[in-house]
Amino acid sequence: MEIEKEIKKITLGHEIGAGAACLKCKDKCEGFDLHFWRKICRNCKCGVEDHDVQLETEENKKVGKLFEDTKYTGLIAKLKKDGIPSYKGNQVTFSIPAATISTATPVPASTFVPGSSQTYTPSSQSAHAPPVAATAVPGASIHSPAVPATGRTAASGTGRTTASGTGHTAALGTGHSASIPSKGPGAATTAVPTPTAVPAKTDVVKSVTYEWAPPGINQGLALLYMELLPPERRPIAGSAGADYRKKQMAKQLPDHDQDPERCHELSPSEVKQMQQYVRKYKDEALGIGDITLPEEMGLQAGLAGERGPQGVGAGGKPGAGTTGTPGDKGDAIATMGKVGAPGADGTSLSGPAGNYSCHRCQLPMKKGEPAVYAERAGYDKLWHPACFVCCNCSELLVDMIYFWKKDQLYCGRHYGDSEKPRCAGCDELIFSNEYTQAEGHDWHLKHFCCFHCDCVLAGETYVMEKDKPVCKPCYMKNHAVCCAACQNPIEPEAQRVLYGEHHWHAEPQCFQCSCCSKCLMGQRFMALQGMLLCSVECKKKVMAS
Repeated sequence: MEIEKEIKKITLGHEIGAGAACLKCKDKCEGFDLHFWRKICRNCKCGVEDHDVQLETEENKKVGKLFEDTKYTGLIAKLKKDGIPSYKGNQVTFSIPAATISTATPVPASTFVPGSSQTYTPSSQSAHAPPVAATAVPGASIHSPAVPATGRTAASGTGRTTASGTGHTAALGTGHSASIPSKGPGAATTAVPTPTAVPAKTDVVKSVTYEWAPPGINQGLALLYMELLPPERRPIAGSAGADYRKKQMAKQLPDHDQDPERCHELSPSEVKQMQQYVRKYKDEALGIGDITLPEEMGLQAGLAGERGPQGVGAGGKPGAGTTGTPGDKGDAIATMGKVGAPGADGTSLSGPAGNYSCHRCQLPMKKGEPAVYAERAGYDKLWHPACFVCCNCSELLVDMIYFWKKDQLYCGRHYGDSEKPRCAGCDELIFSNEYTQAEGHDWHLKHFCCFHCDCVLAGETYVMEKDKPVCKPCYMKNHAVCCAACQNPIEPEAQRVLYGEHHWHAEPQCFQCSCCSKCLMGQRFMALQGMLLCSVECKKKVMAS
């Protein structure tokens, strides 16, 4: 009965995403078909994250399992279905007021050009006529920053009113008008249109949906956090950033690093070792980042000492107590004094955010800008949002989930690599005492196999192709190049000559002059349209024929 349950679990796991199109190979892939133990598609060799597979439910279960039985349990909103905890994904839609939009920009009367219906531009000249020397009647002209004082002002209307004197003013023939008195002798009254202000629209709102946003903080701070991430890494729904998050969720937090049921044929002793490994990182390394303001760290530190380690506080954030004894307020305050954080002697919040510097780039933290805090790292360390990355792969830590080890941040994958060897075949951590080391990689004994046909390569001839071992028959079928002379595939162990894009067997009957059949091994030669020639004379004969 137990065996039937295990087989059912494996079958159901392989049904996930079956037939989904590959986003990389397009039509070349017949559809997602998960390899039994390699974690890749059997048709195109791409991973599940490269296929159009909806993994949100599976990802939520995976992260829920990751944080199960930890002090961060409150973050996963344990929704029990068949005994599996589920992570509550924090998809958020922000309503952002757009820039004010109006059909016309109100212009003060003192700067409005009579007769002009164009939008006011402080630094532009009239687009219709170049400046002309002004001889206007004193007091009869109105100057605008947009148009230099000239005797003639072009207008979009056709009506023209000319004042007595030498200055000419063109005026719009429609609209409301006001009279402007002229002080010069014989000056006429000029009709000046009064601008009508069109109110700007103030109810324009743009909605942006993020697949994930930091939980437990107000939307303004969460939005500012998002804006500090690289644009191509922001998980906006339907964008490249959302696709990046999906791929990093699969890569950084492989479910076979935390759940023995997701691994292939572990022995009872290996299952026990894996359970101990999982318990260790949950107790000593696993954490989830929190968003704070640098200037508030001193206050948070004091409160954390009173609160002690716990789950989620009133604001939805994990308890930020020290890693020592719960409620050990004295230690928390003493630590703050040693590291020179806000509240310590000689520091002031009037400077750059309490003298905090980013733990990664060492640049100062700016007051008012969100920073990432990792509880396991301590109160003396903050990161810029874009700097909260794995020390190994330098990728943003997906959903701010981190593993802390030896004063460094790791993603789940590279923390695992630092603890255990990882099989290059099945991508699982190796918990057995015996394994194979070949080509700079580690392998389960049974997984050092041909990448194409899965035959075991122990004691067999194999070739490394794109960092993957391939048996000789599969190499000859899929990768071998053909000799330009005899057209037969060149075996992997055979001597060969390469020139340009052409290959030859390094044998007299293949690498020879195409004209006189002279062996060219160790000789000078020339190439002409894929042919080998030993001399100018042979070249002339070939060209003449």
